[in-house]
Amino acid sequence: MMSSELKYQQLSYWRNPLGAFFTFFMPVMFLVIFGSLYNNQKAPSVLDAGGAISFDQYFVPAILTLGVISACYTQLAIQLSNQRDAGLLKRVRSSPLPPAAYLFTVVLSCLIRTAVLVGITLAVGGLFYGLVFPAHAALALVVVVGIASVTFSAIGIAITAAIPNADAAPAIVNGIYLPLMFISGTFFPLSSSSILTKIASYFPVRPFVQASFAALNPLVHGSGIEWHEVGAMVIWCALALVVGVRCFRWTPARKG
Repeated sequence: MMSSELKYQQLSYWRNPLGAFFTFFMPVMFLVIFGSLYNNQKAPSVLDAGGAISFDQYFVPAILTLGVISACYTQLAIQLSNQRDAGLLKRVRSSPLPPAAYLFTVVLSCLIRTAVLVGITLAVGGLFYGLVFPAHAALALVVVVGIASVTFSAIGIAITAAIPNADAAPAIVNGIYLPLMFISGTFFPLSSSSILTKIASYFPVRPFVQASFAALNPLVHGSGIEWHEVGAMVIWCALALVVGVRCFRWTPARKG
C-alpha cells in the first residue's frame, strides 16, 4: 500500500512539469548568477577554510542547501496546506492507509526529488565551475544531505500547524525561510564573529550550509562530516517531530 502511495506521489509531482522544472532550475540559476559575479575569485578568510579556496567551491554546496530546503521544507509545507484545505488529508485519514505511513511516503518522495536535485547541482558545479570533489565528499554528502532532508521535511510538516489556510502558506513559509537563508551565509560568506552568524547558528539553515561546505571542502582532512553541525540539525529534527505529532491537523481550520 505504501509503495502505491509513493508511486502516486511521484506521478503527481512529475505530471506538473512546470513546478518540477523550477524545483531543479532555481538552484542552477543561482549558481550561474553567483558563479558569473565572482568568476573564480578567491574567497575571503571568513570561510575558515584552512587556506585559499575559490568562491565557486563555496557557492556550489551553499546553493545546494537552498535547493534541498526548498524541495523539502517549502514545497512540502505548501503542498500539505493545500491538500488540507481541499479536504484531501481528511480523506487520507479515513482511508486504510495509516496516517503515519502517508506522511512517511510524502517525506520519502521529497528525498527522491532531493537526490535528483543534488545530482544536477553537483554536475553543473563540476562541469562549469571547477568544483573539486574531495575523497570524503561522497559519504559526507550522503550523511549531511540525508539528515538535512529529513530535518527540513519534518520542519515543513510541523510548520503547517501555524498555517491557518492554504492562501497564507506561501507568505508564512517564505517569510521564515528567506531571511534565514540570507543570514546563514547561503548567498555570501559571513564571518563567524558576525552577529547575524551568531543568530543564524540557533536555526537549522546555518548548520546545513556549514556542513555542506565542509563535505565539499578539499582542504578538510578526515571524514568531512561536521558532527557538531549535523547534531544541531538532528536536534531540530527531533523538535519538529514532537511539534508535528502533537499539532499536525488533517482537517481545515474552522471558520468563524
